[in-house]
Amino acid sequence: MPAIIGALVAMLIQALRQYLPGIIGRILLAFGITLAVHEVAMPQLKAFIQAKMGALPAVIYAYVDATGFGLAVTMILSAVAAGVAQRAFLSKLSSS
Repeated sequence: MPAIIGALVAMLIQALRQYLPGIIGRILLAFGITLAVHEVAMPQLKAFIQAKMGALPAVIYAYVDATGFGLAVTMILSAVAAGVAQRAFLSKLSSS
């Protein structure tokens, strides 16, 4: 019985050695992409959208603001920007 448990523990440790670095690397890459997009791209995208929204009449702007459209636009822009950044970063990594 102890030999079976020892073999199972050894298989578990071997599986962790093999698969865990790839998983942790992907998680760290996702965090890095998210941080870069949030700090670099999002402020410029938000400023662009706010500049375009400033041309709307006051009543329409109030309705847009009251419905939470700004939050929806921020979520969509962040998802698009993260996707573009991920493709750019991963294409750089795969080409090197």
